[in-house]
Amino acid sequence: MFVNTTKLLLALCSLPLVSAASVYADRAELASVTINNGPVWYDTTGGTIQAHGGSIIKVDSTYYWIGEDKLHDSATFRNVVCYSSSDLKNWKWVSYPLKPSSHTELASSKIERPKVIYNQTTGKYVMWMHYENATDYSLGRVAVASSNSVCGSYTYHGSFRPLGYESRDMTVFKDEDGSAYLMSASNSGTGTNGSLASFKLTNDYLNVSTFIGWVAKDGHREAPAIARQGGRYFLITSGASGWYPNQAKYMTATSMNGPWSAAQNLGNSSTFYSQSNFILPVQGTSATTYIYMGDRWNSSRLGDSRYIWLPLTLNGANGTAALEWRSRWNIDAVTGAVSYPNLVNHALGRAATASSSASGFAASRANDGNYQAEWKASGVTWPSWWQVDLGATRNIQEVDISWFLYNGSEAYHQYRIEYSTNGTAWTTIDRTTNKTYGFTTDAVNFNARYVRIVLVNAVLWNNPNNWYTPILYEVQLLGG
Repeated sequence: MFVNTTKLLLALCSLPLVSAASVYADRAELASVTINNGPVWYDTTGGTIQAHGGSIIKVDSTYYWIGEDKLHDSATFRNVVCYSSSDLKNWKWVSYPLKPSSHTELASSKIERPKVIYNQTTGKYVMWMHYENATDYSLGRVAVASSNSVCGSYTYHGSFRPLGYESRDMTVFKDEDGSAYLMSASNSGTGTNGSLASFKLTNDYLNVSTFIGWVAKDGHREAPAIARQGGRYFLITSGASGWYPNQAKYMTATSMNGPWSAAQNLGNSSTFYSQSNFILPVQGTSATTYIYMGDRWNSSRLGDSRYIWLPLTLNGANGTAALEWRSRWNIDAVTGAVSYPNLVNHALGRAATASSSASGFAASRANDGNYQAEWKASGVTWPSWWQVDLGATRNIQEVDISWFLYNGSEAYHQYRIEYSTNGTAWTTIDRTTNKTYGFTTDAVNFNARYVRIVLVNAVLWNNPNNWYTPILYEVQLLGG
């Protein structure tokens, strides 16, 4: 953007000094946008953004978000949708680059996790997808399409099993040297999605040329997403638990050919109730920020599935990654700078007690800042409670709880939040209607010294009997 500096200086000189400073502050604020995790996201026309399982590609100064249209609340293919934005917040609907009418094979199908990369040699934008028939997931194929423009009409090139290997949840990754790779959940002999298969793409990105090898062999990982930082490659995956959330893990390597490190936990036990789909590098003028893009699936209303975007800390020098929950945060897509609300976790490290504790699972483990350490009751006793003394009366604006999940027998927890200034008189926030799995975040506004979480019940989706032991992985009480 070009600025007429003479007119700007004259305008500023005509204002009081404080007002001039305000002009610059306002311009800085306009460059930074707020990402709100949890609510429905709308495009610039007021429609719900339908870009599930998608990816983002930057062309010049514009970001294009390409994903699945689930407005019909079904897993069957409706459209691939393309949106554009300059700030990563305000998204304009552009087109349907791929539709059921694009090819007869798409008329009755499932198209999932569309990923687009650009081939400098051919001048083509190439879209890779997971392809299935409309009725089940028996085919295990990829599909490929290409276009001369990022949001243009894509030519469909067909579906296939890469070099004969099954392929379901997948991603493609373009490296700095122009080489491109496919990583997909496959079958190494231990069943569907038993291992990840790694492939190198052909020079035109329209097919695979080489099977590189198995990654996370027999680990039953899916939903791969790849980024490179500091000369090291990071691979994020989820576990295989259908539409239900689980613990994300990451692996690293110094080459896309491997070997890949052992999987390490990322975030909390439910990845903050989301599943990975893409890692977006935002290369700004002052910083490069990596954004974890996840889907919070709603299996009964897929079109209402939410988007969870969080700053992702990648350290290529020591091979570590970290993911923290933020209900809201700010990013400047031009500079790459990230900022957060001025909130403090008042529960961290404070004295905690509980109705009972199993040996080695003290109450203090639920507010120690470690998502992998839990408080556990001494038996299957419902209700049970956990309590923290904040040391003084604090203002609490958000209550975040990481709950226990058991892969394959997921449950949502019914609970109450109770708070008090003196430990005698209590006020209750009733959350016994909760049906959110794995992670809950409650916007509140109260003053208290003591906060108690009462675990009323756990409702197992596939079992009418609650056999869970009351467990909390982490409780965060955020306030000013």
